[in-house]
Amino acid sequence: MTAAPAAGPVQSTGQTRVSRIAPSGAPVDLTLPAEFGEYRWYGNTRFSGPRMARQFFLAPVGEHRVIPRRVLPGARERRLSMRGFDAVVFEAPNRSDSALVLAGPYHEATTWFGGPAPDDAGLGRLLSTFRFADSPTGATLTPTSDLLVSQGDVALIGRSDRSTLIVRRSTDVLPTLPEWAGLALPGGELWRAGRELNPLDAARVVGTPHQWRYLFAGDSAAMDLVLHGPESGRAVAPMAEQQVVGALAALRGIWRG
Repeated sequence: MTAAPAAGPVQSTGQTRVSRIAPSGAPVDLTLPAEFGEYRWYGNTRFSGPRMARQFFLAPVGEHRVIPRRVLPGARERRLSMRGFDAVVFEAPNRSDSALVLAGPYHEATTWFGGPAPDDAGLGRLLSTFRFADSPTGATLTPTSDLLVSQGDVALIGRSDRSTLIVRRSTDVLPTLPEWAGLALPGGELWRAGRELNPLDAARVVGTPHQWRYLFAGDSAAMDLVLHGPESGRAVAPMAEQQVVGALAALRGIWRG
């Protein structure tokens, strides 16, 4: 990983202000450059504790419908009505895999079991371990008791046709940041790192902004950006390196809590 080039950036063409709720319940305020596209918002979080290790992926409501259609064709479905959401269990006909979806009015959270679904008693115990609350600006999934279950790897994930942006609390990514200073921008420091691509895709993006991951770290929020290009079946972005840096200079993030 290296500091991004320090030549004068080209100013961003516009910004959008977005307020979201992270899976942990923390409010997150973002200023996002128009160059990176209009995002749909997802999330990720993990839980660990005694006999507990579980990851949930959060998405706009309705995305779980792909499970019985494509992921587990012919899956059996169980649905429980909870306060403010439905708990939906999908299980493959041969019980080789299964998933639990917590589906609210705006968002859903999905976890996979990698085998048979729990029975009703096991599902009840699992559901009692978490609190799920949904709102138009994000879903919150937290442990019922943080004395028994800890929560980590909390991220907001923005996806557009142009880019993917992962937002985390700065203190969570601090151990992974380089020891050397990044390029100083108004809202924080900027580094870039090579992407892990297969040799064919790596050759397609050499010399373009798609060759890099851009890591931007501010006081409370850190952001990891990838621009979609030939490796994703898209055209090369019409942005020189300094235009990318100029757009990143407009990034702002405040993670509250």
